Amino acid sequence: MTAAHVFPDERRAHPRHRVFKRVKAVFNSRRSVIDCVMRDLSAGGARLSCPTVAQVPDQFQLLFVAEREMRDVRVAWRSLTECGVQFLSPPRKALHLLT
Repeated sequence: MTAAHVFPDERRAHPRHRVFKRVKAVFNSRRSVIDCVMRDLSAGGARLSCPTVAQVPDQFQLLFVAEREMRDVRVAWRSLTECGVQFLSPPRKALHLLT
């Protein structure tokens, strides 16, 4: 049973789970970084809370701080303080960005 079967208005292909993780939006050839908090996570994407979500580009790299991993993402929707992102790549190690 998918999330769409449980919640008729649900459009997500994957069930989501509430989380509270430190993440960073990395863009501009890794010269720009915005600190965010991941609020929801699913196999296909995540919901991020960022104080400056308007400055987040349509595509960027999402750095999972605790896991030391990175994924390419694209913004699926945005509001004043949050955005939903779709994962475009599998996770990969990002040790070089955490020094």
